[in-house]
This record gives sequence, structure tokens and C-alpha cells, in this order.
Amino acid sequence: MAISAKYGYNLNYFGIYKVLYTREIIHLFMNDTKITIMFILLILMSSGCTEQEEFTISENATIISMKYVTTSATNMEKQELIINSSTMDISIYNPDNELKAHYTRPMIEYQWKQPPYMLTGKPFLEISSSSQAQKILPDDSDSGTLEVTVLQEGEIYTLTIDSDSQKYQIEDLYEIESYMDSQKQLALEPSFEEAQAIVEPWITSMPTYSFDGSNLTLEEHSREDTLPSTHLLIYTFTSSHEGYGDRSNEDLAEELTNHTIWVSLRQRAIIKAIIDDSWDEINQEPL
Repeated sequence: MAISAKYGYNLNYFGIYKVLYTREIIHLFMNDTKITIMFILLILMSSGCTEQEEFTISENATIISMKYVTTSATNMEKQELIINSSTMDISIYNPDNELKAHYTRPMIEYQWKQPPYMLTGKPFLEISSSSQAQKILPDDSDSGTLEVTVLQEGEIYTLTIDSDSQKYQIEDLYEIESYMDSQKQLALEPSFEEAQAIVEPWITSMPTYSFDGSNLTLEEHSREDTLPSTHLLIYTFTSSHEGYGDRSNEDLAEELTNHTIWVSLRQRAIIKAIIDDSWDEINQEPL
């Protein structure tokens, strides 16, 4: 070694230099070790922080699907929406990532024409897994992550939005967020048949009807033209006794009584149910 050549003479003739020689060796070894460790760390850090290349969706590209994932800040439920040219598919997971509900409905044709106008020419980042998907609005806790699959020049790419790019105006990001949120609301909307399938078992299971009700009949079903919309379903039925709720502890004479119940349903949840303008069937109390 060069060090041995440099210090070998002193070691052979002067014992005092032996200590200096040893210290020098240790000092140089430690410095070399530190440099080596730092070099290895730099390599590891640079390999883990590989910059993603920007990807621009061209006018000739075909958007295959879009995935939008949000997590509720109140109950930590995750909602995963996947839309394409034919379907809206939404899955709801509990905090333990167990599937709680899953709904599918047809995509509205004119709604699917909007993504190309919003996304063509905008900066995206190519990703290899959904875990790399970025939020549309990074500073908004309610915002969701966006993942876009496109066919471009014969290749399929999986992309996420590059929301930090200066090429985006804040209005662009809000437009994309608003669009994806509206699609999520639409995916959660029940059809008329689904609404009835939710409401009718609920009515028959509640205390007033389950006690002595019969002949449940749908009289009217309407839906507000809003998003989320509210379904109003009006039913009539007959009880064999007067009164409402569970009357099993009451001494009642039989008396056929006709009732009308108004039920409001929003995004598959019953939010209001009133019988004869007199009784709150949800809270089981008179109005």
C-alpha cells in the first residue's frame, strides 16, 4: 500500500512513530469508511427518488377508464369509483378495508364525452401501481386520488394527475375534481326499481306495519332533479287496529284503518318517513 511505503521506514527505526502510524491508518480508514457509506446512501436515495417523467395525453389517445378514490374523514370509509364508456362502478370499504357495498350502473353517454376535453394536453405522471396515485387537490382533505388509463400510440399507460405542475390552473383542478365527485354521486344514485327494493322491506319491517299491516301498495314515486337526488315514495296500507308503532302491550279492538306513508330516500338511505302526517316512523314518535 502507498501508506506502508510512506511510513514503513519510520516504523522500523523510531518506535514513537509507530503510534503515529497506527493513528494515521485508523484515521484514514475511518474517513474512507465514512465516504464509502455516504456514497452508498446517496446511491440508495437517488434510486428511490427517481423522478417520474411527465406524460401528456394526446388528442389521438383513447381514455379507457378513470379511477377516483376518496376516504371519509368522519368514518374512514373508502369509496373507490371506476368509470368507463359503458359503466359506473363504485365500491365502498369499511376502515378494515372490507367490502361494505358495491353498486354498478350504466354510464351516461354525454357524461363520458367530458374527460377528453378536461384531460387532453394536460400533464400527467406515469405510475406502476395505484398506491402512487396523487390527489387532484393536494391541500383538500376531501379530494380524491385520480388514476387514468389511456391507449396512446398503440400502448396502454396508467397515469396519475401531476397536480403540482405549473401547467395546471387551479380552475382546471377544480373542474376535474368536480367532475369526478359528480360521477361518484351519480354512481350512488339508485334507480326507481332499486329505490322501491330498499323502501318496501324497510316499511314492512318497521313497528307500525309489522304489528298488523297488510296490502302495501305504491301510489306514487317521484325523484328530484338534483344531485344527490331525493326519491319520494308514497305508499298506502291497511292496519287491523288503530294507532302507530308497536301496540302489542295495548288493549286494542280490531278496527280496519287505512294509512298513507311518505318515505324520502337519498343515496340509498331513508332520511324521512311520515305516516298520515301524524307519526314519525323513523323516530317512533308523534309529530
